[in-house]
Amino acid sequence: MTSTRTRLALAAAAALALAVPLAVGNADAATKPTAATAAPAAAPATTYTAAQVLAGIQQNSTAANQVNTKPHINTMTRAQNVNVYQVASGVYAYTSGMAIDTDGSDPDPDPDHQGETTWEDSNGQALGAHHVPFYVLGDDCWDRKTPCPHFFYEEHGMSGRQFALMFYNGKVIGSIFGDTQTANNQTTSDNDSRELGEASVKAAQLLGIPSSGTTGGVDNGVTVVMFSGSNWVVNGSNSNLNNNAQALVQTALDNLGSSMAGTGTTPPPSGTLFEAETGSMSSGGTFDSNHLGYTGTAFANPANATGSYLNIPVTASAAGTKTLTFRYSDGTDAARPAKITVNGTSRGTLNFPTTADWDTWSTVSISVPLNAGANTIRVTGNTSDGPANIDSVTVS
Repeated sequence: MTSTRTRLALAAAAALALAVPLAVGNADAATKPTAATAAPAAAPATTYTAAQVLAGIQQNSTAANQVNTKPHINTMTRAQNVNVYQVASGVYAYTSGMAIDTDGSDPDPDPDHQGETTWEDSNGQALGAHHVPFYVLGDDCWDRKTPCPHFFYEEHGMSGRQFALMFYNGKVIGSIFGDTQTANNQTTSDNDSRELGEASVKAAQLLGIPSSGTTGGVDNGVTVVMFSGSNWVVNGSNSNLNNNAQALVQTALDNLGSSMAGTGTTPPPSGTLFEAETGSMSSGGTFDSNHLGYTGTAFANPANATGSYLNIPVTASAAGTKTLTFRYSDGTDAARPAKITVNGTSRGTLNFPTTADWDTWSTVSISVPLNAGANTIRVTGNTSDGPANIDSVTVS
């Protein structure tokens, strides 16, 4: 079990059920030896990228789909502002920070390290935080009510080693349910079963997050997508649970992407995607995250002025004519035409029609010549409203 608040104090002082048989397991699988993970069944014909699936998750993370009626606690920031959404049948998602769990069979100098985890591998050994990417949920219903006002895994067909996708900063990994926050019958001042947003050292390392138990972690931006049902329990030992979890990632993306298809927003197209937030804007523009459905860490909101612009750096493997596809939103009642400039040369005007609202994303495309290597794409507003909100541009 974890002891997060103490860990955070030390750090401060120092500075979806889908019917696809992916793995064989049952509610008791966490404490009994079982067969190795079964080979995944065939995924849908359509292949989805992590950015496409994350956009669908964010689009479906609405009040209508919220599971909890009381907010959870962000383990890192202690803010009670984390919610859980059912983004598809049997699939649950939340976005929070990441605090680092060092518990389990791997030794660690973190003073909060404990030698056991709530869940074990298929051989009955405590999971190893340095070897197994796992996430942490509350041990019971803190409110002692049914249904629980907070998300409680036992009410949603989840057990130990339950598979999840974890997204952060353009990356996606596979993870399993490995440890729990303190239950109501345990005495601690540093833990709370309402908390969300803790994961193992290995999960942090795979996502590029500082993985120290005392000084690591990140305050926000980590999305965990949990797949319920025994078919999504991952079996194996500490030595291969990571590989078994990563082997399920693309199948999970494809199944979840297919399940969420037609949710009312256009995902990024195929090609090489460049996020708008990697660029720069003229005065008054901001990179925001106050609308649903964007990919990456933010979207560009250029200033409302004629001539305001957004620059996006892109690269091309070879020179030639390429298609630029902009993913954008315009929740007003008027289209926002913009001049497209490539490396300082105007390539014409592209119209950005209105969308249903600011949470709905669409795409428009234009063909332009690119140089091999680095290029700069500028979108300049032709009207007093400036350009539309731009999420990304894809080069294909």
